[in-house]
Amino acid sequence: MRQKSITLRLPEVEYKAFTAICDEKGYSKTGKIREFIRNMVKAEIEEVELNAAEWDRVQEGIQEIERGQYATFEEMKRGLARKRNRNTKNFKFRKS
Repeated sequence: MRQKSITLRLPEVEYKAFTAICDEKGYSKTGKIREFIRNMVKAEIEEVELNAAEWDRVQEGIQEIERGQYATFEEMKRGLARKRNRNTKNFKFRKS
């Protein structure tokens, strides 16, 4: 399953409070946000109209997350950097 990313902007006071809680309790901020999303999806997905194929993909994604099969933001950034480097190395400059 392809990985997607979400960018979230928070007011500074909310960010500081969230960071303080995560630091105090030893939570990963990314992991905690992922957990919030996973719990929301489990609680509310049945209210959303999905066709059978979409529902199967949602169920597969939830199972992958529960098995720990997901990429962290840092892993995604490293993968993107490797891809960019590979493309840069393959690019040949031409003289006009």
